[in-house]
Amino acid sequence: MKAKRYALKWLAGLCALPIVVACNSTGVSDPNLRHYEQNTVNATNPRARLVLGSEDLVGRIALTDARLGSAGELAKAEVTVQNLSNDRYTLEYQYAWEDRDGFSIGDNRVWSRFVLGPREIKSFKSIATNPKAYGFTMTVRLPDDFFIHQEKYLDRK
Repeated sequence: MKAKRYALKWLAGLCALPIVVACNSTGVSDPNLRHYEQNTVNATNPRARLVLGSEDLVGRIALTDARLGSAGELAKAEVTVQNLSNDRYTLEYQYAWEDRDGFSIGDNRVWSRFVLGPREIKSFKSIATNPKAYGFTMTVRLPDDFFIHQEKYLDRK
């Protein structure tokens, strides 16, 4: 009888082990994680992170084909932006360069506005200003300003 009780206690302890291990492993973050997995970020290229600045652009605008090269001692990049819809979009893009450790290089990040027609494909290039640049983040977003809202209003009239 004692052997049976001992075996049941041992079996109960063995069954509880995965629960204890699972509880202890939650909340532990990966030190190499640069962002959480989401449909607005494409990080398939280890040196390029392509970001859609709005959930509204998912399925309508695609950022693809991140290419990196060199221009002398400086890194250069090019990304293709494709309009998947039949709508016309006024958008902005920005390149942000990073060193090998993922730290930002340079604070002069300028948003550049562009128009993408229905089903249109455009490529955008950038050359780093610092020879330590290794990777980049390119973000495309919908600008939110009075002039765009006014243009949309006038188009509807």
